[in-house]
Parts: sequence; structure tokens; C-alpha cells
Amino acid sequence: MKENLPVALFAANRGYALSNSRKGLIQKFLNANWRVVLATADDDHAQDLVRLGAELEPVDFDRGGLSVLSDVLAYRRMSQIYRAYRPVMAHHFNAKPVIAGTLAARRVLKGDARVFNTITGLGHAFVEGGMTAWLAGMGYRFALPHAEATVFQNSDDRDLFLRSAWLEESKARLILGSGVDINRFDKVDRTGRDAAPVIVMIGRLLRQKGIPEFVEVASRIHESWPDARFLLVGEEDPSHPDAVSSVWIHAQQSIEYLGQLADVAPILQEADLLLFPSYYREGLPRVVMEAAATGLPTIGFEVPGVREAIRNGVTGYLCPDRDVDALEQRVLELLENPERRVVMGKAARSLAEKEFDIESIQQQYISLYREAQVSI
Repeated sequence: MKENLPVALFAANRGYALSNSRKGLIQKFLNANWRVVLATADDDHAQDLVRLGAELEPVDFDRGGLSVLSDVLAYRRMSQIYRAYRPVMAHHFNAKPVIAGTLAARRVLKGDARVFNTITGLGHAFVEGGMTAWLAGMGYRFALPHAEATVFQNSDDRDLFLRSAWLEESKARLILGSGVDINRFDKVDRTGRDAAPVIVMIGRLLRQKGIPEFVEVASRIHESWPDARFLLVGEEDPSHPDAVSSVWIHAQQSIEYLGQLADVAPILQEADLLLFPSYYREGLPRVVMEAAATGLPTIGFEVPGVREAIRNGVTGYLCPDRDVDALEQRVLELLENPERRVVMGKAARSLAEKEFDIESIQQQYISLYREAQVSI
């Protein structure tokens, strides 16, 4: 009977964060005869995991910054779930599940569960600064000491937390990114392509994701490369305080907006270059890893997270933060040198195989659990 099995709980803002990156981990717990509970949004991605055998307890984590009422409700909901299931292992991903989930777990379960967190990036609040960033910092300071370990996806985030004394160094772990299934992204041979070049960007429609910078670069480059295609892929997020208007996006003549795609692999395989001008405080951007897996070079800003996904001059280029002139020059350079794009793309695929393989990332998490006497 399920009631007699040990319970593992995974919490995230939405089901996508669990199905796209942690599906393999969840499957390993199910295969080891654990009962797996998901605390996340009730969406198609969460239901995909339910079909594997996980159980869903819907939680509404407001992703739009500070929202006192919704944040308090999320904390109370997590407390209810912990009382109902009494998990012996819990892992929280994303800022609000990390803070609310860890505080709720320790209040309800005391020391009866092994609690882990993953900081998947710092996002809008830490770029803007101000009261929201300060409150998030206080939340981390109160919550993180109550977990066995907190995983960071890049060294900049880890170092910030240590400098700020939000947790002890002994509880900080570095695991680069969430990994990608490199076998799902076929390596593409782009040698000898003679069609009009395709430059792709993939990201939510937020200013800090670099949407305006992408549009500006496209507008400039069309003056000398009128046949170049600039394709933008990403979901709208109109409730977010940093949202870019979809009306504005559709009015831009220099780009083609394709909306949100269920599978980005085909568009990456069609592309000749990934332009990723995000300064959002990514953890380690998944799309750059996915692009690398297809043998696609990337140009982005030298900011936390992105700088650990691109090897400057080898797998792509890193440009000074928010320097659109530098972005333009690097894009022009690679448009004019297709052979260099191919060489960089091969180096990117090699990097993906060496450092971004999801099987390796999952094994690092399994090792972390076992260090804390979680039998998996």
C-alpha cells in the first residue's frame, strides 16, 4: 500500500520546472519504491508526472515578485501538505518554494525530514534591487539554515549567498545547471549552409530577458543583412512586473515572434546562431545548454549564469553587460564567418556532452541525497 512507502516531496513554481529538468530524478524515486508527491501548479507538465505515478498537490506560487497574501497562502498550503504526507525527503526549487517550503517543513516536521533546496537563479528582484530583493534575502537567511544543503547552479549565486551570510559554506553545493538530455537534441551539421542565416532567441517576454536588446540588434543588422531571419520564441507573462507587451512584440518588423513552443529542438536545429542577451540572473540557462547540444554557438552578456554556459571565443561570445553595440558586432562577425560558427558549434556540442549531460547532473543529486542518508 502507498501509505506504507517513504514519501519524497518535490516543490517548484510550476510543473514545467519538475517535468523538464527533474523527471529523471522523480522516476528514480518511483523505481526505488518511493511515494512521490509534487507541490506545484496543476498544469499539463505536472499531469505528465502524475501519469508516471507521482501524486499532485496543487500550490499557487505567485512568480510576479512580492505578493504578501499569495505568499502567506502558499506557506499555509505547504504546511498542510507536510502535515498530510509527512515526507522523509523534500526538495524545493525556485525562490518561493525554497523559502515557504523550507520554513513550513521545519515548522511541521521538525527534524524528521531531510530538506534540500536548489537556487535556480535570482531573477527580476535581484537585478532591480530595492525592498523586494531585501525581503527575499531575509527569507533566504531565515530558511536556508534549516536545510541539509542548498544547491547553486553557478558560482556567482553561491558566492553572493555566502558573502551575505544567508547560509554556512558547509551547506552550500555547486551543481552546474539542471542538465539536458543531449540525446534528444541531435547534433546538426551546419557545414555549407547557404540559406539566409537564422538567429534565434528563446525566453519569456520580460525586459530583463533581453527582449528589447534582441529586437534592437535585429533592427540594426537588417540594414546590412536584410535576408537574415531573427526568430523569437517564448511565453507571454503579462502579470509579471517586468513584462514586455505582446502588442509591442507583434509590432516589431525586424523579428518574427513564434510564441511559445512545446518543443524547441526543431527551431534550434534550424538556427545558425543563438542570441541570448539576458541579464535576468539566470541559474544556468537551459536554452544555452540545449543550443550547445545541437552544435549551435551562442552570443550573450557576461553575467552570472550565462558566463558559465558559454566559453568565450570557443563556444560563442560573451559581451559586456547590456552593451548592444558589442552584441551587434559579434553577431555580424559570425554571420560573416560561417566556418567559425561551425567550429564554435562543434566545441559547444563537446561542452554539452562533457558538462551538461542530464544523467551526470542527476547522479550528482543522488550522491547529495545519499550523503544525508536518503536511501535512493
